[in-house]
Amino acid sequence: MLRVRPTRYTSAMPELRRLLEDVGLVVTEEGSGWAVLDAGSGRVRLRAVPAGSPGDGMTSFGVEIREPEAFTRRTRQDGGRASIEDAIGGVRVRITGPDGFSFLAEPSAHGATCADADRALTVRMEWLTPDLPGAALALSAIGASPRTAGTPAPAAEFTAKNGGVLALREAPVLRGGDLVLEYDGDVGTLASRLARAGWSPEVGEVQGRQGAVVRVPTPDGGEVTILTAPPGHGVEQ
Repeated sequence: MLRVRPTRYTSAMPELRRLLEDVGLVVTEEGSGWAVLDAGSGRVRLRAVPAGSPGDGMTSFGVEIREPEAFTRRTRQDGGRASIEDAIGGVRVRITGPDGFSFLAEPSAHGATCADADRALTVRMEWLTPDLPGAALALSAIGASPRTAGTPAPAAEFTAKNGGVLALREAPVLRGGDLVLEYDGDVGTLASRLARAGWSPEVGEVQGRQGAVVRVPTPDGGEVTILTAPPGHGVEQ
């Protein structure tokens, strides 16, 4: 199993949860200070942090897996760097790319995506790197598939078998991207709906992005970005 699941750290948990629900995600798990919301493809985890803390408004790259030992073995066999870590919450796997960027693959018994989540929504994680070929090899090693068959190497976008998109963007500074969704529909209509719900969406074009983009500022100082999904590139689960 491989599913996209970034974690957004926020001091505005109730507000950000409401925003994602207004977009079309559905809460499927929750506890004290955290919640998981499903999109039609992929999911997002929210974690509460104090206002003004270093991580407030930041999003961490991450995926869900089923069995850490088997996942680690397969990743290493396919040329990736994977190491098992023992944490308070249990065993997890750290993946490290050739550029030094690392992220967690965490086991989950959370099953199929909620049927009530908007099928037009896909969770997209972005890895900004000066080493596109190396990052592409790392994503291939964990079992992600090039989004478009026959894509010239290195592929820039991958899909996870159980939902979500993992994207690479060339950048001089190594980091993970912000919270990004794709919408397979009219983003202008979606923005209007969010405006009626009390949000302040900004619609326009952004350099390096294709199609219209909706950017919604969030109370924690961050934002949620919603991209127009590429034609014919919906993610099946």
